[in-house]
Parts: sequence; structure tokens; C-alpha cells
Amino acid sequence: MPLIDRRLLLTGLAAMPLAGAAPAAATVSADRLAKLVASYPDHLAAVVDDILVWRDGTRMTIGSDRPARAFEDMVRSATIADQLRQTYQPGPPQDRPARDESPGRLRNTAFFVKMYGDCAKGGVTRLMRPVAWMPKTASQTIQLTNVNDVAARMERVIDLLDRLPDRLKAFLVPSAGTYNCRVVADTGVPSMHAYGAAIDIHVGQSDYWAWASRRGEIAYRNRIPFEIVAIFEAEGFIWGGKWYHFDTMHFEYRPEMFG
Repeated sequence: MPLIDRRLLLTGLAAMPLAGAAPAAATVSADRLAKLVASYPDHLAAVVDDILVWRDGTRMTIGSDRPARAFEDMVRSATIADQLRQTYQPGPPQDRPARDESPGRLRNTAFFVKMYGDCAKGGVTRLMRPVAWMPKTASQTIQLTNVNDVAARMERVIDLLDRLPDRLKAFLVPSAGTYNCRVVADTGVPSMHAYGAAIDIHVGQSDYWAWASRRGEIAYRNRIPFEIVAIFEAEGFIWGGKWYHFDTMHFEYRPEMFG
């Protein structure tokens, strides 16, 4: 079932300063943990007390009994529980993100390496395949993982994106890339690009928090129309444009994050 109505339409939020701070990170509920397991049925079996049980018998500590830490600490060393402390809200943005409200940036490295492989050891590329990006509009091939049907989900996204009017396709082509075995510059944690489960659309039409003034609050900026975002969200991809640390070109497959 789609996560949101594909017909939702809204243009991007204009540039303006943020106000206020994000609420304290929430305690991770049993419902959020159940959603995590349900989001990755090929890999996850159950939650038992504070242990995440994988289908192959692997057991990982969740850390749900530990208090939330400062965002700057969690973003560099997130537990599985930290990964779920913020919730991604699908649909048209209602406001600018509050300070440090960046649902999806908290990632437990061991969790994703277990699921997608370690790119530094060649564990990711053997699970990827080529995908034609916007074939009716431009000739470009991208590489995405087959794990969790990410490549197939992206093909469904592309089919709908390629039907959009030219004024919207200008935000999409060329793609700035998918697979890249690298870490996030400000955290040292592997990017979702390192797992072949993310895409950046046209960089020339996008905005990134590190390019903005960093005196005090980060001034939010976005030019990506929501018609594009809605199509990605319907297939389980979250958008970096809903982060305080905004990255409006960026989409990654994270179905467990949806509220």
C-alpha cells in the first residue's frame, strides 16, 4: 500500500531562517520497533526485550533502555534505538524543520552493513544492478541495490517521474549519483549511498545545509517541488529536504522512518 497519496501537490518551501528548537528525542516505543521489523521482512524476525533478532539468527542490542543523547553525539554513533527516535512525516511540509530535527540522519552502521553489505569489502556492489534513470527524458544509467527491492522500487518511481511535465523534470536530470562508497562528511558515518540505497537528483537545482550560512541557526532553503517528493515517498524513500540539516537533492530508502 502506498505510504502517501501520490496526487499530493505542493511547491517547495522558500528560503527563510528557522525558529525554535526540536523537542527532546522521544523514547522509542514498542510500535516503532514493530514498524522496524515489518519494514524489512526479508531480514528481521522479531524484537525480544532489547534485542533485534535477524532471520539468520544474528542478535543486535537495540539500546532502547538508554536515554537520548545530544544530537551531535547520536549522529556520529547512533544505536538502533537512536535511529528511531525521530519520525519522518510524509506529505506536504507544514513548517520548516526544528533545530536538529533530521529524521533519517541517525543511522546505526552495524545495522545497515548487516543488511546491505560493507562497501569497503566489496559486499555492496555484488548485490547491485543498473537502472535507467529517466529513460524517456535523458540517457543515464544509475546503480542501485537489489536488497529490499530498492532497484525495483526506484524503477516504479522513475516511471512516474518520467511522466511529469518538463518544468519538473528540470529538477531531476541529470542525477548527481547513487552508489558511492563514502562516509558523510560531517559525521564520519557511512552514507546511504555507500549501500546503493540512495539517489541525489540534479545538484544544480538543489540546496544543502553545508552551503548555507552557519552562524547560529541554519537558514532553510528548498527549490524542489513536492510533486517530485510525493512520488519518492510513496515507495518508501525519505527526502533530505525535510531535515534541519537539509539536503534537498537526496532521497534514501528508509521505510521504517515513516510515521
